[in-house]
Amino acid sequence: MADRILMNKNTLAQLKRELKEYETALPVFEMKEQQLKKSVQVVEQNINKLSQTIKATNTATKPWAAVMAEDTIDLANIVNIDEITTKTKEVAGVTIEIFEDITFTDTEIDLFNAPLWMDNAIEVIQEQKTNYALIEIEQRNLERLHEELAEARRMKNALKEVFIPKTKENIRKIEIYLGDVERLAIGCAKLVKKKKQDKKAIA
Repeated sequence: MADRILMNKNTLAQLKRELKEYETALPVFEMKEQQLKKSVQVVEQNINKLSQTIKATNTATKPWAAVMAEDTIDLANIVNIDEITTKTKEVAGVTIEIFEDITFTDTEIDLFNAPLWMDNAIEVIQEQKTNYALIEIEQRNLERLHEELAEARRMKNALKEVFIPKTKENIRKIEIYLGDVERLAIGCAKLVKKKKQDKKAIA
């Protein structure tokens, strides 16, 4: 809205329409902000839980990690992610990813020569890689949610602190001006009428 406005009834009507639109939009953005804040909290909690799980597993496997390291088998190359399947979901206008499944590349292992702990080790590493993949998904979701939250908050603040008060102030100014003009017109009309009456009286 321009700083200089036309002080007339058309502008007043337009500003009143705009004010109604702004006041209708404000609660929408306020609600959206609250929904996004809740979604951000949920995702942050998910990331925290996954990080704690990874940390706990690392602590639990530390005693036998050294034994695994001494062997010639490279577990890092044996356990590889083949595909991660996700679906999308709409949350307060944001498209986020929901984990569905993960598959690992089939690797041939000589079970006769492999150490006894091999199966357990592979299972643990798959679990850890799954958790890391889940964290990556949630971090992408968190980034999208933060962007949308910032935009919703910016729009809410703009409506609440700029557009609505400025529009109300302009409406007030125009109404005062039009009121003054109307009173002036009435005063002039009365003055003209009085002069006509005075002329008639003299005549």
